[in-house]
Amino acid sequence: MTQVETETVPEEVRPGRTRWGVFTAILAVPTLVVAGLIALLVAWLFTDDSVDTGVRKVPCAEAFAYGGAKPPAGARDLTCVQEAAQDPRYEARFRLRSAEVSAWVAASYPDGPGLRNVQCDGDNVYACMTWGPVAGQSSSVQLEVTHDGPNWSEVRFVAFTP
Repeated sequence: MTQVETETVPEEVRPGRTRWGVFTAILAVPTLVVAGLIALLVAWLFTDDSVDTGVRKVPCAEAFAYGGAKPPAGARDLTCVQEAAQDPRYEARFRLRSAEVSAWVAASYPDGPGLRNVQCDGDNVYACMTWGPVAGQSSSVQLEVTHDGPNWSEVRFVAFTP
């Protein structure tokens, strides 16, 4: 008998055939990087970032009382905070009709210097007052008034212990 030799022919690679292993490996790296960044973003959004800055919201009556005043009637967007340090420092910001600002300052501080239009620090500050210590209080007061439209003013009230 004659022996027939068989020759093995390598399997031909057909054009257009995707090598899924290589393709998966190439896509896995960027996918894992994006997934990691999304996980870090979610963790950052849900972590407690409330580092104690010493600033907390307080009732506005408390902030104004520290400076020997009462909150103005008709004030809008009134927000008050206390900066805790060795001595407390209160800050209030509000909007008030421009025509009522001087009357509120005169009623709050009848013995005070009143608003002035010169030597005021800050951008766009058209009137200010610094007075202290306030009668009956151990605190001083600073006021800065800026225009907030034709009929409104924005007032920054700061009461602090010098």
